[in-house]
Amino acid sequence: MTDLSQLDLYDLFGVEEICSIKELTTAFRKTALRCHPDKYPDDEEKKEHFLLIKRALELLTDKQARQTYDTCRKQKKVQEERLSQMDEKRKKFKEDLDRKEQKASQATKSTVNTYNTDKLRAEVDRLRREGSRLVDEELENLHNIIEQDKQKKLLNHRNIIIKYLPNTDPYTDDELRQIFSKYGNISTIVNLYPKKALIEFNDEHISKIIENEKGSGGRHFASVKLQKQTNPTVTKQNDLVDLTKPDFEDFEAMMLRKMSQHATTS
Repeated sequence: MTDLSQLDLYDLFGVEEICSIKELTTAFRKTALRCHPDKYPDDEEKKEHFLLIKRALELLTDKQARQTYDTCRKQKKVQEERLSQMDEKRKKFKEDLDRKEQKASQATKSTVNTYNTDKLRAEVDRLRREGSRLVDEELENLHNIIEQDKQKKLLNHRNIIIKYLPNTDPYTDDELRQIFSKYGNISTIVNLYPKKALIEFNDEHISKIIENEKGSGGRHFASVKLQKQTNPTVTKQNDLVDLTKPDFEDFEAMMLRKMSQHATTS
């Protein structure tokens, strides 16, 4: 597990040391949405980073733990600044002093640094045992945001149903792709000539302008209609499909998609 005392936790969130709790939680939310396990369940690196920023938020939103961390951080910065200001000769001289001189003074200083580091680790252990109500609330908010985003994507327009006019020359999959690829990235085409075709897009949203598409070379479509994705969380297993209602076309689009998936795996 990563030692938080060795990291710049403020830099991890892109905030200043004097930032407020509100600024911290806002920065955490933005960072967490880029690595949350609910969004990236198979990405172990993002999962580890999410756990790291969660621990960092727990520490920085606890007053006592934050004060201890700030003390350790300032000591570390002072040491780094001193080293950066020395040229190579002075660095060598300091190394000699560390080895040969002022052992008592150095031991005292080391004891202070060790004490502060140990104190910080004790605070981290305490937070791990006790948890943090504020962090729990933030995690719940994140979960809700991600779920709402998933539901929004499910309800976006991503499919179109094309109905053909009787006695028109058939469209091939390549011809349909050529006509409709300007509206978005096409993932699936199911062509059921002479009646209709289904096109599914990878994009999260397709403009309604697509419904104005007429076809090419005088081979007009009877209609082009956007379909909304059905939300599976509100579909009851025992519901019957009413063939007289507009929702039947949603059901039809779903069946065409299943046919496409079956054809791909066959």
